[in-house]
Amino acid sequence: MIPILKHERYQELLEQLKTIFSMSDNDQNENYEKILEFSLSKVIQDVANFCNIPIDELPEELDYTLVAMTVQVIKTHGWLDPENDSSNVQSLNEGDTSVTFKSITSIFSELKAVNPITDNYTNILYNFRRLPE
Repeated sequence: MIPILKHERYQELLEQLKTIFSMSDNDQNENYEKILEFSLSKVIQDVANFCNIPIDELPEELDYTLVAMTVQVIKTHGWLDPENDSSNVQSLNEGDTSVTFKSITSIFSELKAVNPITDNYTNILYNFRRLPE
């Protein structure tokens, strides 16, 4: 299980993500909650590092930005999109047809390399950024 950060509103943010990425009973993504938790934790950690603010001191005004950044990371990589499973395809072969899908481990590895703080969010985050101590 992914450790939950000491962010007092973590569960509320996670619930917002679950609402945005609601899974129907027919969807079978067994890693749904793990992907949401890891993505949210990574974004919170990255924002805290960028702003030089301890996680437990992140202002409530950044909550929508944290959720939006997490949504962007998940959607741009298509990790929860059941209709676009091709984003999880690692390789294809034509002769005798072979398809290899990415494992959840490789998806998490890709997420670790992602920098969710893009130009779209930099201006917002600069308003909260502190000088390093």
